[in-house]
Amino acid sequence: MTKTIAVAAATGVLLLAATACSSNPGTPAPAASGTPSAPVSSGPQAPRVSNPLAVGKYEQDPCTVLTPAQATEILNSVRHSQSDGNAAPICNWFDADDSGLTIGFVPHQGGLSTVYENTATSSVGYFKVGPDIAGYPSAFFSNLDDRNRGGCQLAVGVTDDEAFTSSVILQKSSPSYADPCSLAVKAATAAVTTIKAGA
Repeated sequence: MTKTIAVAAATGVLLLAATACSSNPGTPAPAASGTPSAPVSSGPQAPRVSNPLAVGKYEQDPCTVLTPAQATEILNSVRHSQSDGNAAPICNWFDADDSGLTIGFVPHQGGLSTVYENTATSSVGYFKVGPDIAGYPSAFFSNLDDRNRGGCQLAVGVTDDEAFTSSVILQKSSPSYADPCSLAVKAATAAVTTIKAGA
């Protein structure tokens, strides 16, 4: 049961990394004389990250991005474990009923822009611009919309070329089951707080 939840909760990290890795850059066409090239995507553009965060130490040790006190407050976590992700390790926290929270970093894969680019593909089950996370832009996204079943995924841009995902899969016993995205936001906000403090 726990392994299944951990795999499901990591979908956001995997989707973001896999999409970024699978894009073909192609050869840019020469611009018309004096006219700049038009952007490839006609959809909304991801906001720039005005104050990039130094997240290098968390990329390989994501379980330190939440302090034990934060993990207890957010999820009433009773255990956590680190596992391999597609681009970097991920950390999974669980409560006593196996509701799960996963946070993972996706370095050098286009940051939040990759999530925005997914809006034009049929593989994305949902996309919604997220709230400001302690000064950093975010977006809700997934290739499967399970928000009415305790699932939610949020990506937060920490540099223009890097994001982290905060993903939850909640059991019906969770008080946040009906609004899983609020828990993903709470976890992401705590993570940014930790990163800023250098904890």
